[in-house]
Amino acid sequence: MRALFSLLCVCCFWVSAGHHAYGQVQGVMLDAPVPLPDVSFHDEHETIYSSADLKDQWTLIMIGFLTCPDVCPFTLANLEAAVAETGIRVRPESVPKVWFVSVDPDRDTEYVSEYGPFFHPDFRSMTGSREDIDAFVEASDGFYRLMPPDSDGHYDVQHSSAVSVIAPDGTLRAKLQPPFDPGLTAEFLSRLQITYRKELSQ
Repeated sequence: MRALFSLLCVCCFWVSAGHHAYGQVQGVMLDAPVPLPDVSFHDEHETIYSSADLKDQWTLIMIGFLTCPDVCPFTLANLEAAVAETGIRVRPESVPKVWFVSVDPDRDTEYVSEYGPFFHPDFRSMTGSREDIDAFVEASDGFYRLMPPDSDGHYDVQHSSAVSVIAPDGTLRAKLQPPFDPGLTAEFLSRLQITYRKELSQ
């Protein structure tokens, strides 16, 4: 699979008004939780990852594609450090899971499960039907575009680089932008969890 990491990835950054920036972290807590659609993803082993699996845990979800040579691997590598730092600040059951969703199932389905664990054994990578991919991307205010193929059939993928932060109730609560300073990102995520717990106690 290593040879697949050769195509260019042009990433567009997520921008939205009406959200609160926090410190020096490239992240925003959303003003209100965003419900996510009922979607289902899978890997080549037919392991299913559904919206129901997002419940009762914190999850960080990014979109991309396996042959992205820079932003996708860079982001996942930084997430590994940020999640490790977060583990020092929160309870073990509150350490975020990481999902990588490929928006390029035609090329990626055969090896998609190998991608996430390349960065950390607990990271999961998956893809899905175009319908489910589009539903999640739209709900999370993301973006992707499969570019026209060249004469050899090769094509690039443009996609947003933001990481969605999903709360244990299955709603979108924040967005993170790379690069991630591990300490600042961990502080952001731990404070987000505090805010969430206070909300539940009201």
